[in-house]
Amino acid sequence: MFNSADPVLYRLHRALETGASREEVAEALAAAESARPDSSSDPDDVLSPLLLFRAQEYIQAERMLERRRLLFAVTCVVFLFAAVVAGFGLTTLDRMRSLVDHETEFNALVDREQWDQASVYLDALNEETRQEPVFVRGREMVDQAIAREQERKAEFKRLADNLRAPGESEFDREQVDRLNELARSAEELEIAAEVNARAEEQRLREQAARANDQTHQFEALQQKLDQFLKVESASLSEDARTAKRFELQQELARFVTDHQFSNPDLAEAAKQAAKSLVTSATLDKQRSSRDEFVAAITASIGDVDAYVAAIDQFTTQWPNDSLAGRLAARMPVRPEIEASLAWIKVLDHTGYRNPRTADSEVARSWLQLYSDAMSMDDRHPLASAPTNWKQRYQTLAQCDAVIDELQQVFQSPLLNSIYVYPDSDGQVWYSEQPPSGDSDRAHLISVLVDTSIKRQTKNFGLRFRESVLPKVKLSGHSQFASKVAPLVADVTSADFTPVAYRLINELRTFQSDPEFDPIYRLILMRQLLQLAVRGSTPIATALGDWAESLEASDFPWTINWLVSASDDAERPQKLMQAKRLLESVDNWDQRVETMLDSFKSFRSTRPAAPRWIGWVSQNKSQYEAVLSESTEAGTLVVFTKDPQTGQSGMVEIGPAAESGPTAITIPTAQQCGAIVCILPAGPEPNQATD
Repeated sequence: MFNSADPVLYRLHRALETGASREEVAEALAAAESARPDSSSDPDDVLSPLLLFRAQEYIQAERMLERRRLLFAVTCVVFLFAAVVAGFGLTTLDRMRSLVDHETEFNALVDREQWDQASVYLDALNEETRQEPVFVRGREMVDQAIAREQERKAEFKRLADNLRAPGESEFDREQVDRLNELARSAEELEIAAEVNARAEEQRLREQAARANDQTHQFEALQQKLDQFLKVESASLSEDARTAKRFELQQELARFVTDHQFSNPDLAEAAKQAAKSLVTSATLDKQRSSRDEFVAAITASIGDVDAYVAAIDQFTTQWPNDSLAGRLAARMPVRPEIEASLAWIKVLDHTGYRNPRTADSEVARSWLQLYSDAMSMDDRHPLASAPTNWKQRYQTLAQCDAVIDELQQVFQSPLLNSIYVYPDSDGQVWYSEQPPSGDSDRAHLISVLVDTSIKRQTKNFGLRFRESVLPKVKLSGHSQFASKVAPLVADVTSADFTPVAYRLINELRTFQSDPEFDPIYRLILMRQLLQLAVRGSTPIATALGDWAESLEASDFPWTINWLVSASDDAERPQKLMQAKRLLESVDNWDQRVETMLDSFKSFRSTRPAAPRWIGWVSQNKSQYEAVLSESTEAGTLVVFTKDPQTGQSGMVEIGPAAESGPTAITIPTAQQCGAIVCILPAGPEPNQATD
């Protein structure tokens, strides 16, 4: 997208949309590139990579068309050469042979894009030869190519001068990439290599600076840890020592989380430092009272290893304590706790909580977490909600492949610019050749005779210019393909459903002159439905039965619809069958509403995942939820395990107490060692409508 208030970008966009000439598009592109704002400007005013790509592709396509026109002109000259030989004898024949030789040599230089040599070659021709239309057009094309090359060199020099300017220490990555794209000659490649080397040095310096900052941060943590273990621990009270240790554990845990990918060595060192805190706690517990061992269990909440270790240490040091007996008898084992945490991780995944931004890659990431959790406990109480959405994520995960197939469908030559040529007997012919009456042989048209793009020459007779040429129009399916091309080019897995629906609905209702051939419209509709059903669960829900009915029909899908003789008795029946199948879908508005409901339901934000904040303990005869932190509004739940069936359970025990542990009065939740989580207050989870 761009800001339509920006006249430069609007001019470029308008030139592309209205099919302007290559020179106009090139001028608009050059103006847009020279007017690029700096990084502080409005992002909508920046020349987007997509718009730049479209403009460059447009210019390249126009350049190829010019070459084709040139080659077509050469062909015409060859035919003219044959006619002249017949009429003017050997002298003219020699001249025509010389002209053909010049054209061949010139075309070879053009094909190799040796524009300077081509210009010299044209200059070397005699004046009469240079006045030939093919060489006049050739001169225009060569001059334009040389001008483009000069523009490229100028742009390369400008970028190189900017990037190599004395004192330049910060490199714009986009400018460096652009410089590499523009480099052609050995000297330019050498300059680009120099700039790349300096940019890489800058990147390494920045990386080193970040690493240095991380090292200083860890050293500060290590100093705090050493100060606590060697000095403060001996002078602090038991409560203060526990609080300080917990604070250090949290800081180290945050350090590990923040740097486990960017600096794994330091993250591992932080993990080892955290283990030293666990070791110090163990030593303290050997000298402390029962309450200190219990406090260590609370302090380990959030780390399964530390949690299990803390409980083991308590039961070892206090084997005769009633709590130790309860923990030994009914505490969930590590795999059971890890299964609950694995399901919490599934629910906390960004692609699950905020599915609006989920694409194929995010879906695959979530499915891996889901698979891991299922392998741990496929009957866990947290499995229900994500299982309802599993099929949707599986569909989304394969959507990139479906998009590739969709784009391949619209790359078919049949959806290029195909023209309809009517015959005098009422039959129509399809041709890639634009209508033109300039040639003496204009009535000879290369037409398509089957869907494999087989061609043959059709002679429309001497009245071609009067009877046929005025009626030639761009085919309906080419008009359709041109209209939806931007949708197909820009579709992503995140917005595949609305785009696929728009394609299907546009194809269903598209009107054109000449008529979109119903047989080809049906064939294309079948292809779109097959892909849409595979890539979108909402569309599969709403239109899957229509897709199945098309597949089950006896329509001859391999029919050669490009050629239809006027005496083909079966064609009217095939046309009627195609129209009937296209109109066979009923309750369209209701189906669209069903699709939208399903699409919106999936994309709705889901509530926050449970968070582990405590454990079930026993104080004398009372069971209680001991929490590691004060909680926000929400409901406390206990994840339990049935000792008879082995089935995991989730028991709500109400809100947290305002102060102190929360009493647990529900018998099924009275399982010492079970983890306690908070369910944050929020909207009810949305349910799958698939």
